[in-house]
This record gives sequence, structure tokens and C-alpha cells, in this order.
Amino acid sequence: MKGVELCDELVHRARARGADEAEVYYLRTRKLEAVFEKNDLQVPKGDTYEGVGVRVIRGARQGFSATNVLTDEAVDDAICAALAIAAASPEDPNHVLPEPSETRPVPGIYDERAEGLALEDALDLGRRFVESARGYDRRVTIDSASFVVQVGERAIVNSEGVRLSERGTSLSCVGMGFARDGDDVSSFDVEYSGSCVLADIDPEASGRRLAEKVVKALGATTIPSFKGAVIITPYAGGELIAEPIVFSVSAENVQNGRSRWAGKLGANVASGLLRVTDDPRIPGGVGSTSFDREGVPPEPLEIIGGGVLGHYLYNCYTARKDGVRSNGRAVGSDQTTPGIGTTNLVVAPGTISLDEMVRNTPKGLIVNRFSGNLDPVSGDFSGVVKGGHYVEHGEVAKPVKEVMIAGNIYELFAHIVAVSREAVTIGDMRLPYIQLEGVSVTGK
Repeated sequence: MKGVELCDELVHRARARGADEAEVYYLRTRKLEAVFEKNDLQVPKGDTYEGVGVRVIRGARQGFSATNVLTDEAVDDAICAALAIAAASPEDPNHVLPEPSETRPVPGIYDERAEGLALEDALDLGRRFVESARGYDRRVTIDSASFVVQVGERAIVNSEGVRLSERGTSLSCVGMGFARDGDDVSSFDVEYSGSCVLADIDPEASGRRLAEKVVKALGATTIPSFKGAVIITPYAGGELIAEPIVFSVSAENVQNGRSRWAGKLGANVASGLLRVTDDPRIPGGVGSTSFDREGVPPEPLEIIGGGVLGHYLYNCYTARKDGVRSNGRAVGSDQTTPGIGTTNLVVAPGTISLDEMVRNTPKGLIVNRFSGNLDPVSGDFSGVVKGGHYVEHGEVAKPVKEVMIAGNIYELFAHIVAVSREAVTIGDMRLPYIQLEGVSVTGK
């Protein structure tokens, strides 16, 4: 039985057992994974998963249950469990299932070539990554690397008329390594590439990029402390830039008082250089989709434009609480009720190159990776810079070690002074290099 047909049947059963409204979300995935550690291949893995999540509403009470055993008895048990949970749950009038809306397929999220890959192909692609990094410089060690292929189908049906399914593929190559030259050992660094399309994956290029970064980090020294310019690379930007933005625009966090940007729609929250869009319709994008976890079709959403906060992210529950329509940002799997998240988060590139950004910096620090803590509620952060470089007189002077940075990211958003033309795609994020002023840098 196909996924959407199974969902049809289970929605019918849930209604027959007393649910006023019912939703069934189906997920099937086939995963191939080649793993390497300390330059050597480990045991490759291949597995297939199939499961459903059943959500019911009875009166104003909601219940949810899930199972990855799809026998008649197991799915009946899941339906009964969801109904029992609903009966024991408090009333909440904001529980609601969406009505159907027109959806449009997103090109490039399913690749037949990826569907046809076998475990040996994943091994070959992962090996090419490792050999490329090692071939660049024998001082490079790949501490860990993986090449993962996933092929899946997801479907959702609800009693309001939503009936959708979508197939997708994803391929990702991730590696972490370091360089050693005698007693000189670089900091660890990471490299990622991913797409829904096999032709977009270049493991050799990814391996070379990782090798280049760790070799450049050899010979690191300490620097004096200062307060000033810091250039955040895309890899550090995932934690320091993207995560606090996503946290603060989640309607759930706004409604429960945890968001720094509650009540600030239409207000300036950052420098005018910052423009952030969530785009579910990027061809081949890892986060691209024609419908969200509840079956609502998402459209591109400008979260921040010219420093001005434009939108919060809503699923159906939080939208109902605010008296608005969901903008299709429900996320989750068959094992969870819908949460809130982004699709493909894109920070728009700027007008100058990274080289120009460096030349315009009399003294500063390039933060390649950040290892520390950032409180998304307050915005306070502090941590160690990994693979960083000191900028002096407009030039990259030397790699650094034992250097920390600290500040408040929400305050520093107002002090973004440059955004690079170059951008890097990391999973479902596309980020440029971003220069902040006023960051506390602690060396020795």
C-alpha cells in the first residue's frame, strides 16, 4: 500500500473510532552511509525505515501516537493510543488541522540517479573525499568523515481534505580533520557539502577545502586582547548568526515570552545590511519542500529586510493563537507533533568580496568556527575561536590559538558593517561572511 493510501485508511479508522478530526503523517526512508575514521573506512551501513504518526482532535483535546510497525494491529494500537491521550489532555481551542491549499512541486528535490545508488557508490564517494584531502597534503588527517545518501517518501492526509505526497533525495558529505607537522597540531576543522542532486556533489573539492583550512591553521599563536572587528565565516555563522535569528522569529518563542524580538514586527532589529529569507522553493535545496509537516504549502518569506523584522514563523497552532494564517513553517517527523522551523535559510550576500573586507580591516579576527555557548534568549555568548586568523593592516597575518570572543549577538546585529559577496551552503543554510564591530576578543 502506498504512503498516501495508508494515510487515507488510517484517517478513516480514526474517524470511525470517534475522532472529530484526524491527521496521519507517513515517512519512508532508505539510507546508505559510508563512515571513515582516522583515514580508514569503517563498517558501512544501509537501512530502511517506515513509520506513521497519528494525530487526533476530539472536542478541544489533542492526542498523538506513532509507530514504525505497520501491521493492522500496531496501527490500530497507535490510533487508540492517540484517542486515549486526547481524552486525558487539557482542552485547548487552538488545536486545529489545516484545510487544503494549492501546492506546487519544487524542481530538483528528487534525483533518480541518487535513487539508484548502492552502498558501494556511497563508499566510493566517501573515499574520494578522504583521498582528496590526504592527497592535498600528507600532514592532513581525516579524523571522521561520512557520505550519506537518503531516498524517501513522505505523505500526509487529514480529515479536512489535505492529501499530499512527495518524494525526495538528499546526499551529504561531511568531514572533520586536522593537520600535524611534527609537534605542531592545527585545530580541528569541518567541511560540508550537500544537495538533493547527485551532480551537485563534488567530494574531491570538499576534501581539498578541508585540507586547505587545516594546513593554513598550522603555526597558530596567541594575540593580544582587543575589542573591535570580527569576521564571522559561514561555518561560525550557523551558530552565531542563524540560530539566534531562527529562535527569535519562532512564533512559539514569541508567544511564551522567550524571544528577544517579541512585539517587534516592523521594527529595526539589525543593521540595514542584513537581509534574511526563508525560501522553501530553491531547486535542489536540502530544505526545499512543497508542503510542511501539516500539509500547508510554504512560500518564500523575507524574515528580515534591510534590518527590519518582517515575519514570524508559524505552524497552525501558533497561528490560531495569534489570529493569523500559518505560513507553512511546521516541521517534524512521523514521530513528533508539528514544531516550528525554517526550510532553506538564506542570508543575502553583500556587495564586497571577502578580500576587500579584509583589506578594509586595520585590526580584526576571522572566526572560522566557534566553540562555546550562546543563550538564544538573552543573546549573550562566549567561546573559543577555532581555526581563526588575525588580521593586521588589512592582511591575514597569522593563525591564532587560545583566543576567545564574547558579546551579545542581538546588540551586535546592529553593528554589522560588511557582508561578503561570497556565500557558502551548509545543509539548509546559505550564509555569507559577516563583519561585526564591537566584539570582545580575549587573547594573551
